[in-house]
Amino acid sequence: MAPKGVQGVWADEPFQLVETPGNTQPLSDPVVYVASHMALVHNTFIRGLNTIYLQADYIDKSNKKLVKEFFQYCQCWSSLVAVHHEAEEAHLFHTLEDRIPEANGIFKVNVDQHKAFHDGLHEFEEHSQAGMDGKIEYSASKIKAMIDSFIEPLMKHLNQEIPTLMALQKSEQGQKQIMHIHEEYEVMVQKDIDKFKIAPYTLVNTDKTFEKGEHPFPVMSPVIPYLVKYIMARKYSGAWKFGCTDYFGKPTTLWMNGREKAPPS
Repeated sequence: MAPKGVQGVWADEPFQLVETPGNTQPLSDPVVYVASHMALVHNTFIRGLNTIYLQADYIDKSNKKLVKEFFQYCQCWSSLVAVHHEAEEAHLFHTLEDRIPEANGIFKVNVDQHKAFHDGLHEFEEHSQAGMDGKIEYSASKIKAMIDSFIEPLMKHLNQEIPTLMALQKSEQGQKQIMHIHEEYEVMVQKDIDKFKIAPYTLVNTDKTFEKGEHPFPVMSPVIPYLVKYIMARKYSGAWKFGCTDYFGKPTTLWMNGREKAPPS
């Protein structure tokens, strides 16, 4: 169901958002907090993917500027998801298993899930980059078919990683270590990403009203959304209209609503 005040279909479909553990358990528990934070990150990916899938049919391939902007948005999404999962394997899972005895081996299933959607995601990222560079013609059916090729393993992973983290709730070392490891992971991810992509993308796909607005996500100074909106968003300024919220986390009507579908492509 679309949030209050939003017209038409919204970014909570067709792919369903992930419920956070913090929706039913206290966020004062470090494991609940970290698992909930991960679910919220995953939901920014799912909302973004929904906005791509829903709006692809509304991009007129004769409008070269619009096509490039939409490909930019797709490329931002795919590169961010790729970096997120690469950092999980390079640091998060490895460090959790090193410092928390009960974590040993439990993330293997999640790493295997990464492998299941890796090739499809990589192909989508390359396709988006080629579109940005004007090397291919826009095709909505191609974009949606590519998403269909990896959506099942991707959604399985985005959902199942949360209970894997929650399995550490009964671990004494899990309770002591997980917040520190999570903070280290966040710092590492920030080093590997293009902030002119991740900052605007994250903000225009974060619903501050989700689960009654009880989550402190993303954690940042109140000044940051203004900095992102008026400075950092400029580099790929045409891309962010395809998001589903404003820079302050308020759900907005999707760009597609009120427009006619483009001729089939």
